[in-house]
Amino acid sequence: MKKLKMMSTANLKKSPVKTLLYAHHGFGKTWQCRNFQERYGKGFVISGEAGLKSIGDIDIDYLPFISWNGPVDEDNNVYSFRSIVKLMQTAEFKAMGYKWICIDSLTELGERLMEFLEKEHEGNKNTFALWADYGRLMTGSLKWIRDLPYHVYITCLAKEEKDANDVTQYWPMVAGQAVGKKIPALFDHVLCGVRSTDVDDTGKPKVKRYIVTDEVHGWHGKTRDPRHRLDPFEECYDITELFVRMEMDDDEYSAMTKTKKEN
Repeated sequence: MKKLKMMSTANLKKSPVKTLLYAHHGFGKTWQCRNFQERYGKGFVISGEAGLKSIGDIDIDYLPFISWNGPVDEDNNVYSFRSIVKLMQTAEFKAMGYKWICIDSLTELGERLMEFLEKEHEGNKNTFALWADYGRLMTGSLKWIRDLPYHVYITCLAKEEKDANDVTQYWPMVAGQAVGKKIPALFDHVLCGVRSTDVDDTGKPKVKRYIVTDEVHGWHGKTRDPRHRLDPFEECYDITELFVRMEMDDDEYSAMTKTKKEN
């Protein structure tokens, strides 16, 4: 009789991180790609933003998408999201040695999907069918990307909405409220970027950036942080530092916190 073999949750500590970061314009969501490159090695960006200049000084591979499933002209760098997904399933892509994958951004991806579906459902008065396809294709694609054997990093704009108590809530900016609120459940870590401007002692503006890791002031962050090492509101501009902190063994973490206290 074959011996029953169990898996151990202890092995999950070093597994790839699956992260969604949503924030307003100007936070530096794309900039985080350089932190992933420095921390984990070679990466690949699926770009819908046409805004990679913030990482233009370092060498990161990318392909741009301008449609969900439209015409492709590789000679002129015209790709659809679906065509890039097909390329990612080839042996050639798998042999490239990528350590992390980024979609920049989910907001753009959702818009391209909606454009595709509006044409597919043109003349169909049953809008429920369109939204059902949208939810199915969006969540299905994100699950496929999430489950790849790489670190996965998804960027998204933030949108504001008032709840029944007139309190501002911040959610990922994608078409459809139901889909926008379902997407965070797909990822291990949902981080919210907040940018504030203060004035220093000389009267000059000083920009600070924070990462919300929990339900704070209408932001809907979450982390898989079993040791509770992260604060709900972290002053931090390198999200990979948060991942390292969560993954440290107890001795490493104790040594780090002791050094910080001494300094």
